[in-house]
Amino acid sequence: MKVLITGGAGFLGSALANRLLAEGNRVRVLDDLSAGERERLDPGVAFSGGDVRDLPKLWTLLRGVDCVYHLAARVSVPESILYPVEYNAVNVGGTVSLLTAARDAQVRRLVAGLTLSREKLGYRPKTTPTEGLRLTIMRDPRFSAA
Repeated sequence: MKVLITGGAGFLGSALANRLLAEGNRVRVLDDLSAGERERLDPGVAFSGGDVRDLPKLWTLLRGVDCVYHLAARVSVPESILYPVEYNAVNVGGTVSLLTAARDAQVRRLVAGLTLSREKLGYRPKTTPTEGLRLTIMRDPRFSAA
């Protein structure tokens, strides 16, 4: 399977890229390296530097792609308060650009790594998010259980 991961040089994206590559997939990553590190990626992962809002670049990268994992985002809460326009442009505008390009390229599967505190909006799911999944408990507080 041919895969594109936006934000693929970040903490989660690089782990996903390396895992998918190890499983025999052809993996390409798009990252602006504002928070990611290219060195996290296995040399077999095809890296493209750039912005998730760049439609011509997305059209090129999406040729022949079977699945997109969208992990590109600005994530710092304090910075989002200081720079709301930039955060909106990247997080919302980038997602819209990717969805547009994926539609144009006829990508059949897109997995978005988006978060929203639905409980604060009054939403109460009927099932738990971990139902049917294996739960890993991180005992060392230095490590995130993402």
